[in-house]
Amino acid sequence: MMEKETIESIKEDQIQEREISLEEGNQSFFWIKSEGEKKLATENLVPGNQVYKEKLIIKKGVEYRLWDPFRSKLAASIMNELEEFPFENKSKVLYLGASTGTTVSHISDIVGPSGIVFSVEHASRVARDFFR
Repeated sequence: MMEKETIESIKEDQIQEREISLEEGNQSFFWIKSEGEKKLATENLVPGNQVYKEKLIIKKGVEYRLWDPFRSKLAASIMNELEEFPFENKSKVLYLGASTGTTVSHISDIVGPSGIVFSVEHASRVARDFFR
């Protein structure tokens, strides 16, 4: 009997992990409940494309990319209740210090196809990896 209860418990946990809820933030980024936690995400400008092996989630026919606050200071700031978020659809952004492109890729999602993101990276090795 113990095995059956364990299997049922695991199945219930798996079902709960698959449930994803979507809360709109300022429509530039979104809060998505994934794996029992509220996580930051942006609508994927290029569906099916991952930049840094981030998790992709489809909700109501729209694909979102989870935004890792441990890889992006901007994401960490949003998670810590950033008061003013300066980026929106159609913004023009100059991003200095692009590094490997984690934050830049999410800003690109936010400004959309009508916006422009121009990013610069000074370190040659990081810049080389950015273009791979």
